[in-house]
Amino acid sequence: MENPRDIYDPEEDQRDDTPRKEVPKPAMEEVNDKPAGKTIHWTIWIAVIILVIVYFVFFF
Repeated sequence: MENPRDIYDPEEDQRDDTPRKEVPKPAMEEVNDKPAGKTIHWTIWIAVIILVIVYFVFFF
């Protein structure tokens, strides 16, 4: 029986595994990611603080 999630047919064509020398266009158009890097740190801190509050309210 065939798996419907398996979209690669090995008999069709061989995959091209050669390394790419050019940068994809979306990566060239991306703006600076430093604000996103700062946001993820704030998000982690807020999640930890909320979990600590929940811990002390229910289990302490």
